[in-house]
Amino acid sequence: MNTKSFFWQGAVAGSLCLTCALAQAATATGSLNVSAVVADYCELGSTSVSLNLGSYVPTAESSLAAAIQVRCTVGTLADLGLGYGLNASGTTRRLQHATDPTVFLNYELYQPNGTTVWQPPGAAGVVSFTGTGISQGFNVTGKIPVGQWAIKTGNYSDTVVITVTFPEP
Repeated sequence: MNTKSFFWQGAVAGSLCLTCALAQAATATGSLNVSAVVADYCELGSTSVSLNLGSYVPTAESSLAAAIQVRCTVGTLADLGLGYGLNASGTTRRLQHATDPTVFLNYELYQPNGTTVWQPPGAAGVVSFTGTGISQGFNVTGKIPVGQWAIKTGNYSDTVVITVTFPEP
């Protein structure tokens, strides 16, 4: 017998045996259980919303609106509240004169119906809603009442905190 032929026949026989061993391998199976919890969650579309009430004259009410965008997970029960502002006197919202911090112009913020005063979180005048998974817009109307004659000309401003309250996850 030729040694080359013997070596070749042995290599073929060895590889056939290796294939036989792999075909007879044992297996074990199990399952991996995967789960998740979708928490109640909300976010503001923008953390800064501008409401410019325009030029005020004491003989006419100034009234303009802006939209607050909120997106919550589907089914999340939430409340949208607006604080009284940095310059409030009790529950009266006030704009402060830009150069004279002792001069104020009263104003109010109203819910989308235009007649209900928008209140801060925890008060009765918040807007309650249910999340839909898409951005929801809530109009806020700012009004400066007529008859405020004892004010200085110039620019006035205030900063109001927007708060969305929803259950903790």
